[in-house]
Amino acid sequence: MKNYLFILLIVAATNGFCQVKVENNVQYKTVKLKADDGVFLSLKRLAQKRMPEFVDSLKKNGADYKNFRFIVKSDFVEQGSHEHMWSRVFVYNKEVFKAIFIDSPFTIKNIKTGDKILIRKSDIEDWVIYKNEVKVAGDFSEKYLNSKQ
Repeated sequence: MKNYLFILLIVAATNGFCQVKVENNVQYKTVKLKADDGVFLSLKRLAQKRMPEFVDSLKKNGADYKNFRFIVKSDFVEQGSHEHMWSRVFVYNKEVFKAIFIDSPFTIKNIKTGDKILIRKSDIEDWVIYKNEVKVAGDFSEKYLNSKQ
């Protein structure tokens, strides 16, 4: 009986730090961080500091959908629940990105994959530029978040 309780505690503790779900044979994981996580916030500041690089490349190559992908991460909130998720950007105008939501929410229900959304530049937490399916810039938080899984 003690062994079962110990296993149950381990499973409960593990689920508190990381959630996993599988959709269409793709495994999605989430990492829980404190709102004041200093490392994540410094990575967000770095992404914001280097935002002109992202915007300039989007303006120059954004119409080339075949060879370039511009992805941003931002915080989605529903009834006090936060999820930091990815969207594909197509247009930037007056401090706002027009995008398509491409992530898979765990708890947020007011958005689904494929929704058209607007994201303020100031709300971007991370960004990535892909050229011919190869990451060429950004993704500042990937290594840190992977270390938390």
